[in-house]
Amino acid sequence: MKSNRLKKKVTLSQAATHGMPNKARFEWPLLIFPVAILVTLIVLYAVNRSIKNEIPVHTASKDVVSRRPPVASSTQRSDQPASDDTRIAPEGVSEAEPLDAQRSTADRPPVATEDSDSRVLIARLPVRNDANRRRGTEAMDDSEPIIVLLRQAIKEKDHTKIKQCLDDLVARGDQAIAPLTQLISNEGGEAGIWAAEALARIGTPAATSTLLDTLAGIKESEYKEELGKRVAGISNHESWPVLLENILNTGDSTILRAAGASLSRMADAPVVDDLVARYDAAASERDLERITQVISDIRSSKATEPLLSLAGDVASSPQDPLQKAAVDALGKIGDPQAVSYLLRKLEAAAPGEDGYLVNTIAQINQPGAQASLLYAAAGNKEVSAEHGRTAAIYALRNYPDGRTLALLEQIVAQEENARVSAAATRTIEDIHRASPHVVAKAESLVKTDSALPERIQK
Repeated sequence: MKSNRLKKKVTLSQAATHGMPNKARFEWPLLIFPVAILVTLIVLYAVNRSIKNEIPVHTASKDVVSRRPPVASSTQRSDQPASDDTRIAPEGVSEAEPLDAQRSTADRPPVATEDSDSRVLIARLPVRNDANRRRGTEAMDDSEPIIVLLRQAIKEKDHTKIKQCLDDLVARGDQAIAPLTQLISNEGGEAGIWAAEALARIGTPAATSTLLDTLAGIKESEYKEELGKRVAGISNHESWPVLLENILNTGDSTILRAAGASLSRMADAPVVDDLVARYDAAASERDLERITQVISDIRSSKATEPLLSLAGDVASSPQDPLQKAAVDALGKIGDPQAVSYLLRKLEAAAPGEDGYLVNTIAQINQPGAQASLLYAAAGNKEVSAEHGRTAAIYALRNYPDGRTLALLEQIVAQEENARVSAAATRTIEDIHRASPHVVAKAESLVKTDSALPERIQK
């Protein structure tokens, strides 16, 4: 019996030594691991709920939005109490989110959130309120409705409405620059041309500069040429420095022509003085050529006095390209002072140096010069038969009306100088070819003395 107990103890001792499981000793440590995992999951869940409560989820995906219930109508539900914060939620904002919360999150940066349905990350874009949208654009807001009306009037070809819209835009001045520029760049066509017309009529330095910059960014086309014609119509004298800078620095031929045409009609003493100063300081042949071209193209009678001074004495020949350009400009201006100067300069010119003056006088075509040319062609104390009278007769081809033809017909009939008579005959032929419709009127005027200059009347 005693030996059996000893054997059993030995057996138990061997079993413990070889790791046989003991339930009473090893069961409680094994519970530590699942308990720890469970606690960790609970903590993670609590943290996740806390984060979700702090960050509102806004979905921008079309797929997610399509699965959501429709937004409530503008009418308030009967079971919902009236409140200042009870409003229709804007698109992209949760309806359940309070209005104050919407305002507080409007300017937050985009936050990436995970949608439980689509399992995709969606960026919440900030909502731009009206104050932010208007900031820095108050000058444009007043003009935009007029742009809408202008588009409609152009579409309907209602020129009365178009004129009214242009008048309203011009009245707004520089505030209308931004929407008009967008119309030129983004829409083009007839709407863009009318927008350019409005900017040209505004004509301030800012409007002129913007129009020229916009024109420079448009590729060569018929549309660009039409815009250039509007630039050529700018008449606001305050913009002449902008026009001149573009003329001297641009490489765009359309801008060069358009800005030059505009400046030529508004040039006066300050413009001429500035051009002369730039000519004296010019460092390149290109600058010299452009400055002399600008001067020679001047057509404004406001520049007559400074150009007469620049052209020099009638008895002296031009000493440099600048003086020659001034003489050319006087021919384009063609007012009585300019015509008188050119005729006297022609009479004083040395043989062989009068050719360019004859051509300059023959190209005069300003309406205000016709009376002076008629008297010169008839013969006055400033001109001789061989020079002044002949040049004036050739210039009269630019005035194809009854008064001109009446005088020329009488010169042909009465003049003894062969050169003068030949010039009159040739000019009559040119007028008949170019303007046959004035011949009938001229025949009736030839029979009266009222159309002829006093020195011709006998």
